[in-house]
Amino acid sequence: MITINLTLIVQLVNFVVLLIILNAILYKPVLGKIRERAARIKGDRDKAHELAEEVQKQQKRHEEELAKARQTAAEEKTAMMADAKKREAEILSKARAEATSIVEGMKTSIEGQVVQVRASLESQMSALADSIAQKILGRSIS
Repeated sequence: MITINLTLIVQLVNFVVLLIILNAILYKPVLGKIRERAARIKGDRDKAHELAEEVQKQQKRHEEELAKARQTAAEEKTAMMADAKKREAEILSKARAEATSIVEGMKTSIEGQVVQVRASLESQMSALADSIAQKILGRSIS
């Protein structure tokens, strides 16, 4: 059986004094550091969440700006292609007109040369015919 004597009381007093001393020297500072560390960790986590949200916002903004830039580039490309096709049509039209003009000029020139050659041949034809007839007949035709 348990007997209560003076040793038990001394042990209880010793235990209580030890608890008070350890509480003052060890438990309170350690618990304070644990609370401080928990608060710092919580603050760091909150800051990390805020930074992650900011990164997402900036990424979204960047993607929107990139989409706008792509759209603007596509619009500019379409406008440039339309302008290039218009200029191509103008150049082809001018080239066709110039080619037609050159062909017409050459036709006119050739027709003029044909008329000149015919006139020249007609003027030489009677003399040539007389010469051929003289050679075939062997006498002069007057």
